[in-house]
Amino acid sequence: FGAEVVMRWLPRGTHDWRKFITPDELDAMIRDAGLDPVDRTGMVFNPVLWRWSLSARDLSVNYVTASVRRG
Repeated sequence: FGAEVVMRWLPRGTHDWRKFITPDELDAMIRDAGLDPVDRTGMVFNPVLWRWSLSARDLSVNYVTASVRRG
């Protein structure tokens, strides 16, 4: 919503929130693929400072994850 409507970085309708994968759902997919999730971090944009920052707590919209192969 923010990137499309507020910031106008993307055309409206770019995101379909029904397809959003939560961090927990992604962790399950990673495990099903024979990997182990080792870290995940949220990415939060502050429009006042016009800056992105990393957040260990806010995984609500933008996040990255790292995993390793088992064994």
